[in-house]
Amino acid sequence: MKKIKANSKQNRKTVVVHYLVIMLIISAVNLMSCSKDEDENPVNPDYSSAENWLRKPSPSKAVDVFYVYPTVSSATSGSMDITDPSERALAEGILKAQASVYEGETNVFAPYYRQMSTNVDMSGGGLATDTKEFKQGAVDVQNAFDYYIENLNNGRPFMLAGHSQGSMALIELIKNRFGSDAVLRSRLVAAYLIGYTVTDADLVAANLIAAQNATDVGVVITYNTQSVTSEGGPMLLPGAHCINPLNWRTDNQQAEASENLGAVFFNDQTGEFLREESNYCGAQINTANGALTTTIPEGENLEIGSYPEGVYHRYDYAFWYRNLEQNAKDRIQAYLEN
Repeated sequence: MKKIKANSKQNRKTVVVHYLVIMLIISAVNLMSCSKDEDENPVNPDYSSAENWLRKPSPSKAVDVFYVYPTVSSATSGSMDITDPSERALAEGILKAQASVYEGETNVFAPYYRQMSTNVDMSGGGLATDTKEFKQGAVDVQNAFDYYIENLNNGRPFMLAGHSQGSMALIELIKNRFGSDAVLRSRLVAAYLIGYTVTDADLVAANLIAAQNATDVGVVITYNTQSVTSEGGPMLLPGAHCINPLNWRTDNQQAEASENLGAVFFNDQTGEFLREESNYCGAQINTANGALTTTIPEGENLEIGSYPEGVYHRYDYAFWYRNLEQNAKDRIQAYLEN
């Protein structure tokens, strides 16, 4: 009997040990599964938290700008980590280089968003707008805009402004939010969707029209800058609308360099002011492909990055900086007078 009891105790101990091992394995698997789910379905940013805003001012002006920064992230994950100080610093730098165009006349609101990084996997082909990383960032922008309208705007007229991926996200925003909302459209001074293609289909979905002159309101301003000889880059797609930011025409009439109020160059990563050049270059629309073409000063050696020859995408704001600044003032005045 004693021997039997001893074996029974040993058996029970073995069963308990086996049970604990199994439970530990199950727990580990569950933790791995949760971690994977969290990676694949990250929690959307909470825009009621000031931490998720690059700019969230105390309004002092009559008009706002909702600004969305272009691609700054090179995160290997394919999406910007908006909690990473180095990534946030890059967003701050480009905001100073671009959104400063609007700061003199408006309250600039700008959310952080989990944008598609330069390391997104595009090996399968297709457009950047088809990637899950871009779509995630575009949803962030829409959520931020919804929060801004409901909690921060307080009924003021506003402008939209972006560049490159920022404009891409704003195009999705106007298609999804403005098309059926006449009140929202009535408060839009203008949308500066620069550095990406805006098509007729986009405008129809948004129930908006492309700008035709310097002071029409409730319109979309868009262009993509390149040299006269360039064949274009990935931002210039078929059906692109274009307006000339020097003479505010949509035909191919040449605007001379004398009409350029000032090109302003910044270090895009830090926001450091570098130099300003009056009468820097002229501009003309290529009506065949919708490009804004220019010839930069002889001897100027600009860093254009990985883009094809003559694609001045990085300088869509810099070349026409003072003209954009003046135009924002003119459109705001026209809106408020009406």
